[in-house]
Amino acid sequence: MPALDISCDDLVVADPAYVAQRLCEDTLWREWWPDLTLTPSERRGIEGVRWAVTGAAIGTAEWWLEQVRDGVVVHWYLRVDPRRAAGPRRLRRLRERYVAQYREHIWRLKDELENGRAAGEGGPGAEPAIVSRVENPSRQRRGESMAEQTTSTIVVNATPKAIMAVIADFEAYPEWADSMRETQVLSTDEAGRPKQVRFKVDAGAISDEYTLDYVWSRNEVNWTLVQAKMVKGMDGSYVLRDLGDQGTEVTYRLAVDVAIPMIGLLKRKAEKVIIDTALKGLKKRVES
Repeated sequence: MPALDISCDDLVVADPAYVAQRLCEDTLWREWWPDLTLTPSERRGIEGVRWAVTGAAIGTAEWWLEQVRDGVVVHWYLRVDPRRAAGPRRLRRLRERYVAQYREHIWRLKDELENGRAAGEGGPGAEPAIVSRVENPSRQRRGESMAEQTTSTIVVNATPKAIMAVIADFEAYPEWADSMRETQVLSTDEAGRPKQVRFKVDAGAISDEYTLDYVWSRNEVNWTLVQAKMVKGMDGSYVLRDLGDQGTEVTYRLAVDVAIPMIGLLKRKAEKVIIDTALKGLKKRVES
């Protein structure tokens, strides 16, 4: 398994063919990744491109599109090993740098392609809505990490700072998160933000007591599972994007691996219920 296994999902409300045309431009990616050499190994048209990666890191990268309503979710992966040996701290910094670098470029392209349309807004008169990833079994071969993830996006009428404050206030979760029964902050990081948090949840098909470890940046927070009773794995993130007067785009990604056997479709549905319920609750809490 590569030392860095990164994946990002971003909703772009624009014509899928035009999005694919722009993303197929090799010059675009050379501008985005000046320290990496991306050599195409497979071109799949609107379904994306795969590359062999050399330069500062060795491995593979790819993107592919998934149509959602009148837009697409751009799925991007980077699976590489740094050319120089790296310990856990440097790997964490490299991951954060690569994610931030990609987000900066894809969001700039998103702004250009959407031409002022808000995320999740299908056209004039449409209401902002949760836009969820539609599971497609044929995509299971695209990559193991993203095949296990469910993604939804919503627009909240507040600043990223206000939203992040609500996300970080774990002790208040039982007041607005329907499945949350108990929460306890076990430790904090150097900036005083929650580092490890214990939860007791009852979300129907996925109920458990577990502890998560959080990594915070300005407009993004990622978490991984530390320990649990029933859940074997849990990786997720909130990614916030400032839309100015239109509010903030909030993207929630979640992958859950349970100890008991569960059909993939049922697990996706359980993840989607968790995500959509959380986004609706977060929006209501922040905007109230």
